[in-house]
Amino acid sequence: MRKDIAVLLIFTLATSLLLCPVLLTTVLSETQSNTPVSAPAITWRQYYGYGVNNATNLIQTSDGGYAFIDLAWSYQISFRPATIYKVDSLGDMQWNQTFLGFSAESLIQTDDYGFEVSGFWIENPTTPQAVSTPSLIKTDSQGNVQWVRNYSSVPDLGFSSSAKIKTSDGGFAYFNDGNITKTDSNNEMQWVINLNYTGTDGSAPLMLISLIETSSGALAALGVGYNLFDNPRTGRIYLIKTEPFLPQPSPTALPTPIPTPSLAPTVDTSIVIVAIVVVVAIAGLLIFLRKRKN
Repeated sequence: MRKDIAVLLIFTLATSLLLCPVLLTTVLSETQSNTPVSAPAITWRQYYGYGVNNATNLIQTSDGGYAFIDLAWSYQISFRPATIYKVDSLGDMQWNQTFLGFSAESLIQTDDYGFEVSGFWIENPTTPQAVSTPSLIKTDSQGNVQWVRNYSSVPDLGFSSSAKIKTSDGGFAYFNDGNITKTDSNNEMQWVINLNYTGTDGSAPLMLISLIETSSGALAALGVGYNLFDNPRTGRIYLIKTEPFLPQPSPTALPTPIPTPSLAPTVDTSIVIVAIVVVVAIAGLLIFLRKRKN
């Protein structure tokens, strides 16, 4: 009897040693397929002239392009109004629209491909008698004003510009001091991209203001660069797009004719193979033990 138990233990151990590499290989292949190995390259970087250092509200538009707003500011005896910028999927300028006397706070795209901008109409902005009127501006797809509504407080468009975003792989991306950092779901760092602006007096980190993940799994970052001789309230507006930071599935040609989809549930073949091996091994062991008993 003790010999039979010993044989059973040895058999169980041997089966485990044979099956572990198969299961371990399957788990590792599934894990590594979704793990980025290096920082994505910069696909393009576009410059849009001077703006204020709080240009923000970067969004991806329904046509695959981008829109953002250069917020207004008042300084000493001058006032700079808000401007919407609309660019295509490569960052090339399509149009921009300035709202005279308006200080913007938030920008969204609407279902009719136009935009809504919330903020203040400001009268006498550079004087102690400045008057602010909370308002909402609705434009068409080219930035032309369709209507304006005044309110008792600035309308909440539901847009939240954050230095840290959650990415589609369950991890996070955030910006700080000209760097874009990507982490996994456990906040373990995966890679860092350094973004610098080079001016006439040297190089400095690009001041990043807004960061989004695009529909292709890439990152787009809005930033402002300025050197020591520039007014600290203004700078050069940059939009930067990276390559996708996760491996994208390669397209495969559909068979011709297209087969009818099967309603049967799919089964992992590795699990089926392991189950068959275990059943056959147990059956063989039982036969062996029965022969010894007889």
